[in-house]
Amino acid sequence: MLRIYILSFFILCFKLTSYSQVIGGKTLSKDWKKIEYGYNPDSIQIDNLYYIQGDGMFMATNKGLYQYLDSIFRFKKVDVSPNLKNARVSIIMKHLGYYYTGFRDGYGLFRSSDLKKWEPLGSGKLGTSKIFYLYSMDSMLFVCNWQKTIYLSHNLGKSFRSISVGFNALGKSYINNIENSEDYMYCSMNGDGVYSLNIKKGSAWEHSDKGLPTSKAYGDLAIITKSLFLATNDGVYRSDNRASTWKAYNKGLEGKTITRLVAGNGVLYAATNKGELFFSEDLAVTWKKIAIDFMQSPISGVCVTDKSIFVAVNGTGTKPSYVYYLPFLKK
Repeated sequence: MLRIYILSFFILCFKLTSYSQVIGGKTLSKDWKKIEYGYNPDSIQIDNLYYIQGDGMFMATNKGLYQYLDSIFRFKKVDVSPNLKNARVSIIMKHLGYYYTGFRDGYGLFRSSDLKKWEPLGSGKLGTSKIFYLYSMDSMLFVCNWQKTIYLSHNLGKSFRSISVGFNALGKSYINNIENSEDYMYCSMNGDGVYSLNIKKGSAWEHSDKGLPTSKAYGDLAIITKSLFLATNDGVYRSDNRASTWKAYNKGLEGKTITRLVAGNGVLYAATNKGELFFSEDLAVTWKKIAIDFMQSPISGVCVTDKSIFVAVNGTGTKPSYVYYLPFLKK
């Protein structure tokens, strides 16, 4: 009888262990937790989530910028300017000791050394631009505005010059994000395609949409090793030849609109407009679904840290907007 109990115990432990998902060698908790404090879920719309090493996770919203305080499980407001407390923030990033943030409503770019005192940067069109994306590489700071223009600064944002030669000036399109691998930079343009630029030798961006969906609803770019991935309204596409041609890698994602695509520690995460979250550990060849129940609300942000997976869920209609997280279990 004792042997039967011992055997039953081991079988139960095996079932519990097999039920938990393992991503990148880490075991996920089975229960999502909701962050409920520090913001108003009934009036907020969340554009994206961002992680800055040493400072934690940030939330860009239509009501300003928020920083997550992991120690007390709540957000606090980061006031960039007294006049812009409730302006729509598009992004935050850190570059060579300074924090940079931009406004999608047309208030330009701001910089801070401590997240407390901010100063406006840029002049002319950049100073009043609708900022869509920021990117940093070595000493270079890149700023993307809604007019399909990328500005480059080598002096911490004191001055900028345009590096947008080669972009298609026609059509309603805007820049989603930038990625880089080795000597190449890549730019995703919603409504147009993907552009590549040889940083050392190129003088103009080269356009490519060969193999991509004709809808041209293109979203985030992500890079793992030498493979480039693109979010579309028909799943995820991959390029292994520097964005020259693309191929669908959608086993389990066929026909799904990918709202966010994030790479971290060799793992690719894809979120959908129906509140689904998938991951791939083999360069998008196969996808697995992470169990969630967000009432089919669109996921507008995904952020992966060493402790948790965070997702921002935008409520539609009368539904509230919340940030949820799924912790990695401690060994």
